[in-house]
Amino acid sequence: MSASMRGALAAEALKLRGTLAAWMCLIAPVLVVLLYVLQLAVSGSGAATGLEWTGFLRSLLALWALLMLPMFVTLQAALIAGLEHRDRQWKHLLALPVPARHHYLAKAATLAAMLLVAAACLMVAAPMGGALLQWLRPEMGLGGMPPWGWLAIQIAAMTAAAAWMAVLQLWLSLRWSSFSVAIGVGMAATIVGFLVGQSARYGPFFPWSMPLNTLAGGGELAGWLAAAGTMGGLATGAIALGRLLRRAPD
Repeated sequence: MSASMRGALAAEALKLRGTLAAWMCLIAPVLVVLLYVLQLAVSGSGAATGLEWTGFLRSLLALWALLMLPMFVTLQAALIAGLEHRDRQWKHLLALPVPARHHYLAKAATLAAMLLVAAACLMVAAPMGGALLQWLRPEMGLGGMPPWGWLAIQIAAMTAAAAWMAVLQLWLSLRWSSFSVAIGVGMAATIVGFLVGQSARYGPFFPWSMPLNTLAGGGELAGWLAAAGTMGGLATGAIALGRLLRRAPD
């Protein structure tokens, strides 16, 4: 890695220190876990038949993939791009003696790192949520050790499948300076993903519903969707980089 690329990454890390974007990596997964545990504790769902770890985690991950993950990506991409859109900082940034591509690649690497940190937090928070539910409602029968291997594989596949969505959202956020445009498109795509994701025919091919579909059919499509999301993200990222180098962000 070149010195200029390391400098661009270090600058991104410095700019994000203590910001909402950094805190959201922890807040988003913990909030989903707490809300789901609260919903089960209040409603008493599963008390009659017993609640298995796999069922608990599958429903929790579905909630994460369906609603929070797309909105998390939308917000993070908009906040990362907004650091330079504010006060027209792109003109200053691109005038520095650093290749322009390094600035864009640093933004992409930062968003990828945020996705990985959020996934790691979810990996820890989900079993902790199950333990909290077991303490609050022991009659539900949620006991024993959580399936750590299954959980790790499923979260990894879900995160990889989200790569295409993340690249598209970052490209949009970098290209146009309006925060409202980035958030509006992300919200609309999330709603479309909710509808399309219920289709076995089209759900696996829409970037915003691909993470959710890693859970479909017992996870039989998880590997394919992880590979497709990653390859789609890389291909789209190459196109986005070429377009951004030809025309700087507004």
